[in-house]
Amino acid sequence: MRTISAALIGAGAVLPLLAHATTAVPDPTDAGASVPAVAVQSAFDGYKSWQDGEAPGWTQLNRAVAPGHGKTGTKHGQQAGSPQEGKNGHGGDSK
Repeated sequence: MRTISAALIGAGAVLPLLAHATTAVPDPTDAGASVPAVAVQSAFDGYKSWQDGEAPGWTQLNRAVAPGHGKTGTKHGQQAGSPQEGKNGHGGDSK
């Protein structure tokens, strides 16, 4: 216990001497003070953009999903596969 107390007292006695040994910091309000150069590595160093490869254009994609004219045999407002007459459009008989 005595050695720990002696070490703490010795460290406490040396601490003020170490505080004065630090280098002088230039005054932050002095516009003419020299400033050390800062070297910061960019977060984008070594970045490679992702390439998907060849893809069809938007016109080709629109043509691929556009409904064909007259291919399904439906008329405006009618669902495919439902008869043209005799149904009310809800799957039940109209009575």
